[in-house]
Amino acid sequence: MEKLLYLFASTEASEEVTGGMFGSLGIDWKVMILQLIAFGVLVFVLAKWVYPPILAMLDRRQKLIDDSIKAAKKASADSEKAAKDIAQQLSKARVEAEDIVAAAHKQTEQILVDANQEAERRSEATVAAARAQLARDVETARKTLRDETANLVALATEKVVDEKVDMTKDAKLIREAISKTEKEVKE
Repeated sequence: MEKLLYLFASTEASEEVTGGMFGSLGIDWKVMILQLIAFGVLVFVLAKWVYPPILAMLDRRQKLIDDSIKAAKKASADSEKAAKDIAQQLSKARVEAEDIVAAAHKQTEQILVDANQEAERRSEATVAAARAQLARDVETARKTLRDETANLVALATEKVVDEKVDMTKDAKLIREAISKTEKEVKE
């Protein structure tokens, strides 16, 4: 340590012992050159054989990360598109379902109207048939009544006159009685 203090005290002595400015700092320029050469060799070896695989691995990782981000964005966009498509299809299906229900209601109403019209037509046909039958029955009853009335008149005339009237006279009397009776019935 004394030597060191002595070296610092005298600049002339220090220049002779250490050999200049580097010597005063305690640096040996020969060792420093060897260290610089070793550092250069180390940098060359690292640059030639170590850094390229590390950089390639980092590039692959960066590319993988970028691809993953792109895939995630694409999946997100596809998911949003699919959600929109599903919502659109659901909306379309709802509209179609409403149209189908409305058409079914219209068809049901039309069926009911047609059924009512058919029922009315059948009931009118039944009523018309019943009226026609009633008219035939009434006509048959009138004819029967006329015939019976004619027979009764003929019998009554026979009883009153106490003799059989000939057919022409009998028919004339019967017709007069029937027409008189019909007039009274209508009034």
